[in-house]
Amino acid sequence: MNIQKSYPYILIIGSIIGLLASFVLTIDFIKIIENPNVELPCNINPFISCSSVASTWQNTVFGFPNSILGIMAFSILLTIGIILIFGASNSSILDKMLGENRAQKPFWLLVNLGTLVAMIFVMWFFYQSVYNIGSLCIYCMTVWVVTWPIFLYTTVWNIQEGHFNVEHRVLNILNFVSRHHIQILVTVYLIAIFLILFQFKDFFLY
Repeated sequence: MNIQKSYPYILIIGSIIGLLASFVLTIDFIKIIENPNVELPCNINPFISCSSVASTWQNTVFGFPNSILGIMAFSILLTIGIILIFGASNSSILDKMLGENRAQKPFWLLVNLGTLVAMIFVMWFFYQSVYNIGSLCIYCMTVWVVTWPIFLYTTVWNIQEGHFNVEHRVLNILNFVSRHHIQILVTVYLIAIFLILFQFKDFFLY
């Protein structure tokens, strides 16, 4: 996979999916506020129930629905992806926005930090949903699915662009990630699926 060519599309496609899922989650949260007994279309069974997840404190960690953070974050990432697409055929729109090439390094490291924070938050919410709440939300899982590759390939982008100034030992690890990103991506998905199936095995067995 050519990351330089693929990364903008990963940002755009992942952000559009995440943005739509976050928007639906926000609408569903409003519906629950208006009517706590409302039956959402994604309430399929006790195992997959948007209402069970949306009505918990974990869904409003900062005093408002987590999905609003998703709308903000995915909107920013979508904008960056579009800028990369339109800047690919000329001197680069990012050069013009940031003033000079060396200014892009802190910009991309900041983007990487933002996707890292998003990934950590997603992992936390995944843990809460699987092990504490005991239910899964389809749209939440959609956000999880797209956040991981966005973080991974933002990291790979920064590695291949030489934005990380790290010691040789850490650089070897980063280069390993850059070379084996597809295997890492699939492995994380498989681990997540295994954890879900194992935790909810009683539901599938009976």
